[in-house]
Amino acid sequence: MLGSREVSKTKKPAASKQSAKHETKPSKPTSTRVTRPALPVVLPPAPPPQRDELAAPRDVGRLIRYGERFGPNKIDVRMWSAPNTTVPAQLPVTSGSLAIFDPADKKSWRLFDRPSGTGQFRIMVSTVKPHDMMDQKKDRLAGLVIHTGRPPIARWVVAHYKGQKKPKSADDMPSLTSSDGWIALTDGAGGWPGALALPPAAGTQPIEVALTDGRRALAIPTGTSGVTAYWAIDATDKPICLVIDCDAITPKDWKAKA
Repeated sequence: MLGSREVSKTKKPAASKQSAKHETKPSKPTSTRVTRPALPVVLPPAPPPQRDELAAPRDVGRLIRYGERFGPNKIDVRMWSAPNTTVPAQLPVTSGSLAIFDPADKKSWRLFDRPSGTGQFRIMVSTVKPHDMMDQKKDRLAGLVIHTGRPPIARWVVAHYKGQKKPKSADDMPSLTSSDGWIALTDGAGGWPGALALPPAAGTQPIEVALTDGRRALAIPTGTSGVTAYWAIDATDKPICLVIDCDAITPKDWKAKA
């Protein structure tokens, strides 16, 4: 009896620690997730430095605002179409620059210092109408607009000419005077295209002229008063439009409220 008790109390030998270490554990399943390389972060380009230009000394936007009053008169603006057409006309520019000149004077050729960009630019005519807006014979050409971009407008600046210094004040703004009542705009490539055959300047409607080198010019009946040009600029310093002020509004009317 005693021997049997001793046998029953005898512990079974435990598995050695060494053998436990060699026991193989089940391997984890391999991940099937596809990893993609991280894309580099591309920062937007910094805006170009602001050009050194004279701020417009007046609210040029009034010239192209429909219904704007200058004394007893009102502004009327329309997209311009060539005669006998209903499609708005466009001025093609491939060189990235616009030029202004007197069609009868080679020495008048001027390139605008600020690039215009390239494209087919829409044309808008602004006229000053008498308060009753009935007698079209009394209409005066207030300005012409070449649309080169899209609004909103952040500021207006004076458009000075390439190769000339920025004007220091409103009294020193660049202007161009016509010898025969016409001022023309065209693509700046190729230089002066030669004298343009134009009728006597009258009325408020421009004339589109096909040049011998393939360009197109837009002749404006400005009279013999000097014209001044302004750029409308957006927040990134890109041009939205070029406005040719035909000097049809007197300083008194600029100051008048209604």
